[in-house]
Amino acid sequence: MNTASLFQPLKVNSLMLPNRIISAPMNEALTVKRVRCGAGILIAGCGGVDLPNAWFDPGYLFSKEQVQKTREWLNFMRQGGSAVSLEVMHMGGVGRAARPQDVLWGSSDGVNAYGNRVKAMTKAEMDQTAAAFAKTCKDAKELGFDLVMLHFAHGWLPAQFLSLALNHRQDEFGGSLENRMRFPLAIVKAVREAVGPDYPVDLRISAKEWIPDGMELDEVLTFLKQAEPYLDMVNISAGLDMDKRGNIHMATSALEPHAVNRQLARSVKQTLSIPVALVGAIMTPQEAASVLEEGDADLVVLGRALLADEDWIHKAQQGRDDEIVPCLRCGSCMHWTTDRRDHGCSVNPHYRNDSWMPSEDRPVKTAQRVVVIGGGPAGMKAALTAAKRGHHVTLLEQNTRLGGALTILDQAAHKADLRRYRDYLISQIEKSTVTVMLNTKATRESIAAMKPDHLILALGGKPRIPAIPGIERGWTYAQMDCHEVPKGTSVLILGGGAVGCELALSYCEAGCSVTLVEPGEQLHRSENQLVGLALDEHLKHCENLRIRLNTRCLEIKADSAVIEQEGIVQTIPAAVVIICTGVTPLSQDADSFYGLTAHTWKIGDVRRPSKIKDATFDGWIAGNQD
Repeated sequence: MNTASLFQPLKVNSLMLPNRIISAPMNEALTVKRVRCGAGILIAGCGGVDLPNAWFDPGYLFSKEQVQKTREWLNFMRQGGSAVSLEVMHMGGVGRAARPQDVLWGSSDGVNAYGNRVKAMTKAEMDQTAAAFAKTCKDAKELGFDLVMLHFAHGWLPAQFLSLALNHRQDEFGGSLENRMRFPLAIVKAVREAVGPDYPVDLRISAKEWIPDGMELDEVLTFLKQAEPYLDMVNISAGLDMDKRGNIHMATSALEPHAVNRQLARSVKQTLSIPVALVGAIMTPQEAASVLEEGDADLVVLGRALLADEDWIHKAQQGRDDEIVPCLRCGSCMHWTTDRRDHGCSVNPHYRNDSWMPSEDRPVKTAQRVVVIGGGPAGMKAALTAAKRGHHVTLLEQNTRLGGALTILDQAAHKADLRRYRDYLISQIEKSTVTVMLNTKATRESIAAMKPDHLILALGGKPRIPAIPGIERGWTYAQMDCHEVPKGTSVLILGGGAVGCELALSYCEAGCSVTLVEPGEQLHRSENQLVGLALDEHLKHCENLRIRLNTRCLEIKADSAVIEQEGIVQTIPAAVVIICTGVTPLSQDADSFYGLTAHTWKIGDVRRPSKIKDATFDGWIAGNQD
């Protein structure tokens, strides 16, 4: 598909945009490359209004103490030529009090997840807050921000009034939609009055909150129609930030389709006459262009796609779509999903490492011979990195194709994003200077004959096989693409990690009767919260799934298996048994290559069974050695 529609100009009030792409507000990712990404609009996140506890950072961006820092921040963001917008917000009752004695303002009385007391706002406090929104927007305009975006989505203060699930008031600001709209409408009216008619005002809203009694599309359309005279553009998102049931719809996992809010945006565009921007899992230029060309939105908002590849927009404009690094929607870039313990990007090692990692790979002073054993994601990343820097790279893979553990994905459901990344790596290898040797089993003698200056060991791991009588009848997850499982077949999956859960979902959707056995107390223990919650949400709708926690498999028979749960032993149907009990590194195989060169590295699963993010990081580090 021709993607020229992405690069058509658009006028929003007095602001002329060079293209239809918006970079989503993600302050923790604002590197030089990100601000030079080529977006028509770059949204600067988290501008709390001038009230206590409006945002986690107690400082007001435009206070006497902060305004010079804010100006420097604005100048930094302007260097790429994008129009810079400020996300203006108030957390309301879901925030964290700056002082233990503080009482937060919200739509209703209560205690929030941080243990802070929340009081229902009075009319005077609402007037004060609307005035604070107006003041912040006026201050942003006067400092030089090109537009503002009012954050009414994801459960922040305005949404706490709009949503029946969050608003339990019995007065003129609660109950009916007309009442619940009063305060949010007062905010947009105050903002428009403060900034004047010619300054662009954007608004982000969740068109569906995905929780019981949450905002639904029909209510959102009614509100937006009332707010439209005061707005110049709307951002259509979904879900909630503070409620995990809604959060998995705010930032979707790979279990959901791309452009997930497209139908919602289409309805909004059919209702309003102002430009509509679509938010949510827009991953490829073709998808983005189709949204515009089919009339579902006027602009697209890119978030994680620009973390995965800061050059996404430039590559799309130059017709280099096949060079765009695909986002996996793994959730590793979101702080809450990882408790900030493993925060990063699975495909872009620079994210969260930019303080020390150069944004561009350093050219080598002297080209050397680099041999990489293993064509999985870690090995391919290492080979690509070393070759890009100017080394002479040979990549050995004992199988008939590259991909390593990712070669099992062809028939796995819900793995389209990961397949795209695998295929991206392979295509980049094919276009690079890397010499690839397939069907080649590396030996110490054959590698010694190649006289490598650097040896990178990416041998991977092998499935861990539990000691269970009859286990030889089971398939490992790596063998699953070799078998067709008829509908109605009884399937036993051993291991309730992320892989086991994903396979259980796939076989349930294929019509099989699945039992998932996990010896521990919970499923997917090592997976991040986003993926875990998304898996739980899908698995609970599988009527043909039985989950057995705290359960051991004692024996596998011809068409059944013996399991024991809390002292109770029983036999269950098991025509097919799939083993998902982890990976054992091929450490001894890798160790046999040490001593051939002083510069020897283990990376990926052979170093430590890990995730794609770790494999990518390992590969980049190994490929950057001199």
